[in-house]
Amino acid sequence: MADRTDKMLRDYFSGRLKLMAEVEPRYKKDMADIKFCLSVIKPEHSEVIKRYYSDKFITWEEVVSEAGKSHSSLRTWRNDFKTLLNVMTQHGDEFIELRHEALQV
Repeated sequence: MADRTDKMLRDYFSGRLKLMAEVEPRYKKDMADIKFCLSVIKPEHSEVIKRYYSDKFITWEEVVSEAGKSHSSLRTWRNDFKTLLNVMTQHGDEFIELRHEALQV
């Protein structure tokens, strides 16, 4: 079952989130969070995420077959990425504040 994070990722990779951000600035934060999260994971994991969410018609089984990895490994990569993204979207500002405080010490 798709959740809010799945929808946000589909919107991001389809370009829809960028259009939404032009109309409603609050979506810019979602775009920045996704871009950041993609930049801190392994490139191989990032490619799997991009492949799955950029094509509305691709199945998870096709992504698994293309990647040549186990279904459970790719599911773990996706779930870990979604967890990271959820933490960033919910608590990202707090992390930024903590980092600034730590740099001042």
